Parts: sequence; C-alpha cells; structure tokens
Amino acid sequence: MNAAAILLSLLFGTATVMTVAMTVAWLHFGRQRHVLTWTASYAVGMLQWIANAGGYFLKSPGWFIVTGVGLIISGSLLAIGVRQRSGKPLRLPAFAIPAALATLGMGLAIGPVGSQIMQGLIIPTYVGVLLAVSAISLWPRDRRFTPPELVFFVALLAFALVQLALAGSALLIRGPEIGKDLYRLIFSIFMPTIYVATAVTAVLVVAGDLAQQLRKQIRHDPLTQVLNRRGLDEAAAQAIAQARRHKRRLALVVCDLDGFKALNDGHGHIAGDQALRGFAALLVSAVRRGDVVGRLGGDEFGLLLLDTADVCAAEVMERVRAEVAHLALADVPVTGLRASFGVTELTDTDMYLEDMFARADAALYSAKKDGKDRITIWSEAA
Repeated sequence: MNAAAILLSLLFGTATVMTVAMTVAWLHFGRQRHVLTWTASYAVGMLQWIANAGGYFLKSPGWFIVTGVGLIISGSLLAIGVRQRSGKPLRLPAFAIPAALATLGMGLAIGPVGSQIMQGLIIPTYVGVLLAVSAISLWPRDRRFTPPELVFFVALLAFALVQLALAGSALLIRGPEIGKDLYRLIFSIFMPTIYVATAVTAVLVVAGDLAQQLRKQIRHDPLTQVLNRRGLDEAAAQAIAQARRHKRRLALVVCDLDGFKALNDGHGHIAGDQALRGFAALLVSAVRRGDVVGRLGGDEFGLLLLDTADVCAAEVMERVRAEVAHLALADVPVTGLRASFGVTELTDTDMYLEDMFARADAALYSAKKDGKDRITIWSEAA
C-alpha cells in the first residue's frame, strides 16, 4: 500500500469514527442541533475521502469534483454547527452563496479552464476562511473559554492556517507534476494531524458541554432555574470568604410566600409551580448580576447580595414585596399572594452560611409573627 492510500485511509477512518461518536452523542445526550450538524459534517467527510481516493487512483476529474463539493459541504456544516452552539444568528445565504461560488469556480477549474492552480487554490482558500470564521464564532460572550473550547478554538485556527498554506503553495504549480512538491508535503505532514486534532477537540467540546449541563443540574433547581440548596451553599462559601478577605459587606435575605399553601390547596400544584417560578423571576430581576438567588425548599428562597448592607438589602426587597401581589397566574384571577422577608448582614464571627441563616430565619419568623407581608431586619427584630 502506497503513502497516498495510507493517508486517505487514516482520514476516512477518522471521519468514520467521528460520525459514529457524534451520532451516539446526539442520540443519548440531549439531541442538540449543533451535534447533529457536526455528525452530518463528518458523514459527508467520509464520502468525500472515498471520492478523493477515487479521483486519485482512477485519475477521474468527476471524482475530484465530488471531492471538492464534499469539502465545501463538510466545512460549511462544521461552521454552521459552531454558530448553532454559540447561539449566534444563523444566516444560511451567508453560507450558501460563497459555497455555490466556490463550487462553480472548482467546476470551471477542473472542466473548461483546466487550471491546476485554480484547483489547488479555490477549495483550500474557501475552507480556510470558513474555519477561521468558525473559530471567531466560537469565541464566548461575557465569559472565558472553557478548556475544551480553547483547544477546539486553537485546532480550528490551525486547520485554517493549514488550508491557507495549501492555497498559497498551489500558486507554485506550473504543470501536471511541476511545483506540486510543497503542496503534497504540507498535505501529507499537517493534514492528518490537524484533521484528527479537530475531530478529537470537537468531541471534547461535546463532552465538556455535557459535563457543564450535569453540573448545572446538580446545583440548580429544575422548577425555578435558580440555585438549589447545594448550589447556594457553594456560592455562599465563596461569597463569605471573599467578603471576609476584602472587608466587604454581605447581606443575606431569607423569604417565602404568604398564602402559598392556600394557593396550592385551592388551585392545585400547577398554580403553585407557576407562583414559585414567578416569585423566583421577581427575585432574580431585582438583584444585580453577581448576586446570588437560591431556592432553599418549598416556597422559601435565599439571596446573597454582595457589597450590600442589611438596610440596602431591605430596600431592594421592598420592590419585590410590592410586586408579589401582582403576579399573574393562568386560571387564578386573584392569587392573594404576599411575601415576607428576613434580612441580616455578615458579622465578624460568621464563617458559614448557617451562621447568617439562623439570624435571617429569625427575622423572617418575626415578620410572620408581626402580620406577614413585610420585611424585617434581624438587628431591629433583636
């Protein structure tokens, strides 16, 4: 078996393994659109490498045209999947029009024009630019790269550079065999490595996304999408440590819905779930980014307000208290819902959330005892 056969077998095998891996990932891990798109990309890649082998060994222009079309489709699907995953707008004409132009140019280069320079230039240039755009699309907004994202980003950029290097070396081609040595050298040395690297890092991204989803499920309440008790405990440990280290204030609010049991008993759990989701949304909208909202259980919630004194936290909760009565629930014209709040502030002796929680809960109990629908600060209640 010659070197070309070994090389094409490796590339075909990589595409096959990736197609199977992505199919399994799509079937069993949430059926996300971008994973399905990447599956299609590598499935087309399988066919493209078969066509490439046919063109190479049979010296058939038709097979080379199929190879070029496969490269265009496979690269486009990879880029589309990246944009789907990033949640950025997907404008199909922006992919379809350049792909059609590249296909037309390739057909002319292989057919009527018969230019080997164009044959070696058009497809690598198109794929290289497409991969560079994909890498840019992968760049996260409002956060840092995760480790799998970073290695995938680097792999995409490296793949783009290899393709552009192939395009540049194609300019040296002067005949059927003249000037092709550099092109073949770049392809044989770098293409298998970078193709495998891109495939492996794409799998790492899918696995990393799955791990992140699992971590979110462990730390978040599925009904209200705020932190659960475990997530709140973890966030509180970090917030308390930061506040103590930098001598900053930290307020804790414990609150629940007045009349929630009556709503549940009178209108069913669906209405109760709607009330909890609506109350959680009010709490999230009232605090700043970086503050922490969690569900402690039942209709009880806890909030950590960073760099905030207890009096200021009470003022923030006053807006929530005023809006609770206006929560709109389907099929429940009058909810009768109100909310009570207990507020405390971090002291020098507080080490854990439980230290603050005991005071905030006592303040909440005082608010309930004094008539509900009110905010009580622990220092005043004490």
